[in-house]
Amino acid sequence: MNAGTHTIGAAAAGAACYAFYSMPFQLESIHGAIFVGSTIAGGLIPDICQPFSWIGRRLGLISKMVNKIFGHRTFTHSLLFLVFLFLTSGAVQENWAAPFQYGLTIGAASHLLLDMLTPRGVALLYPAKFYIKAPLTTKTGSIMGEGVIGFLMMAWIVYFSTTMTG
Repeated sequence: MNAGTHTIGAAAAGAACYAFYSMPFQLESIHGAIFVGSTIAGGLIPDICQPFSWIGRRLGLISKMVNKIFGHRTFTHSLLFLVFLFLTSGAVQENWAAPFQYGLTIGAASHLLLDMLTPRGVALLYPAKFYIKAPLTTKTGSIMGEGVIGFLMMAWIVYFSTTMTG
């Protein structure tokens, strides 16, 4: 999936999680902006392992090092990485820590789920060296596949944003 699809997917996942689960913060405050921003950041972070990705181009040296150590779609596309993100972001001791922690983790989880829709899949159980993918997949960047997924996620965001406000 491309960065745009991951951004929309992260926003959709954040909206759904906020609607379905009791979060320890309110969206109507600065915490809402932190939650949304960190959810979108989390949706892009797993591609730090790909130097030519949107985030990889912006964090070039770090991206190249992560790619050299782990390769593409291994550690940063695993449950282990989600636990790592959750625990390290949970170490923040500010009053905005909860929306940051939840957002980052939800966004990253949405990234993994979306990449499972590609033919390659993800190394979800890394360090185990096999890739997990959905039964139906779509090619990264395809107009039909990512277009349909993007449309459905935008509809999801609109639906949950209207249910959250009344």
